Amino acid sequence: MMPTPSAPEPTRERSERSSSRKLVVVGLIAAVVAGGGLGAGGFLTPEEGGSGSQTPPVAAEAGGGRGNGGNHLMLNAPVQGRPDMMGQMPMISPDRAAEMLRQTSFTLQEQAEIMAALRRREIILADMPMYDTAGGGSVVNVESLGLVQTVHLGPQPRSVILPIRIAGNVSISPAGDPGPMGVHAAAVFVPGPMPLPVLMRGVNFVIGVVVQ
Repeated sequence: MMPTPSAPEPTRERSERSSSRKLVVVGLIAAVVAGGGLGAGGFLTPEEGGSGSQTPPVAAEAGGGRGNGGNHLMLNAPVQGRPDMMGQMPMISPDRAAEMLRQTSFTLQEQAEIMAALRRREIILADMPMYDTAGGGSVVNVESLGLVQTVHLGPQPRSVILPIRIAGNVSISPAGDPGPMGVHAAAVFVPGPMPLPVLMRGVNFVIGVVVQ
């Protein structure tokens, strides 16, 4: 009699599936840091070779924001150049998306566009709380996937809702004239708060985002 072939080992199958998932996650993170690198603790600072004065690629392709015909969600905007800092951010549950978007400065049309992309599972929402480290009331513009929102900062962290893919670039710049002292702000990432460089007029600070 011919010997009966042995059944695949369940343990080996589980191990192979787990390895495959890890490779996918590693590939996503590598895509956003391909143009640069990670500094100590998962962050890249301007002193390590960042580019705080460069125009972020998403902003360059967005057509100039609200002043030139409004913002549009840009799902195919390529991740180019080297971000000034890397940060991990938590994902917002889809069932809270509409509620969180109502707290932003996005227009109703922009909120509808974001919700439609969420339902198609083309994007997710991330939360990047920000605050004014000087305790004042500074104002910044935050851009992600071509959409710009104006955020009023205070001494306590305020949620900043970001439409984003698993990985991508987010740019932060002063809204209006920040004065000679500039904007002193910080962002709260998964590991904890991180001060941002002083934001002066005409400067875009770019954060490479990976969403957990």
